[in-house]
Amino acid sequence: MIAFCLLAGYLVRRFKLVPSDSYKAINIWVIYIGLPATAFKYLPTLAWDNTLLVAVVAPMLILLGSVMFVKVLGRFLRLSKRTAHTLMLVSGLSNTSFVGFPLVASYFGEDQVRWAIICDQVTFMLLSTVGIVIALRGGLGPRGAISFRPIAKRVFSFPPLIGCLLALSIPRFINIDTLSPFFHQLASTVSPLALFSIGMQMSFTFYRSEVVTMSLSLCYKLLLGPALLVLLFYLLDLKGDVVRITAFEMAMPSLVATSMVLQEFKLNVKLGNAIIGVSIILGLLTTWGFFVLTQTFL
Repeated sequence: MIAFCLLAGYLVRRFKLVPSDSYKAINIWVIYIGLPATAFKYLPTLAWDNTLLVAVVAPMLILLGSVMFVKVLGRFLRLSKRTAHTLMLVSGLSNTSFVGFPLVASYFGEDQVRWAIICDQVTFMLLSTVGIVIALRGGLGPRGAISFRPIAKRVFSFPPLIGCLLALSIPRFINIDTLSPFFHQLASTVSPLALFSIGMQMSFTFYRSEVVTMSLSLCYKLLLGPALLVLLFYLLDLKGDVVRITAFEMAMPSLVATSMVLQEFKLNVKLGNAIIGVSIILGLLTTWGFFVLTQTFL
């Protein structure tokens, strides 16, 4: 199903059956309806546990590792600031919802998506805060003072975040069990539509001179970063569903939404989009390896 939806989206775009930006309409459905419904499907029964801190901290560690990795990489490859900051973003932010939710459901079962939602919200907050700062520092646009207000507005007006907050609070006061089938049906649209949208956005065009840079970025995103995280969890003797799902989510391909930030701040969009596209294809293979790894050690 995952491969079919990705391929269908890519072919629809390749043969120009719809306008090139038609994926935006699909994203509106997924972001404004599908993902909030997913929150209402899974989160009302979520009970806070200290192990959830793992799902909160892990995306931060992967992004921090990406920044450090690219800084070292930049010295050896003499990367421009614009390219280096592009790599920090595409290597450090995981596609925890559009690709992550379907893969978590496929490998671990639908009920485990509830833990993936925590990783997804933290990842979005990182993109909208730290990610904006990284992009601003490396972009070609004006580098004025960073304003807190637009960043806060971006974060707190994000529909899936609003959906999460409502899904965690409303059931404490109102019984919404009768609406469960309704939310279930809406949530079931997320996986096929999200993957179809990603297929429409995948790009594989890049310069030959960028092959080494791309390879190193993909190596960190799909292998090194998540592998070090699994090792850390193992050494700290952290185990259980939350830990496994978190480690698996951090092994996801690069976050597609990062492309919008690259465009907005005039970073290396062509390189970033190529890494995102290739990471999705390779990620279908590498995530299987991390599923086995998490099942064995976590």
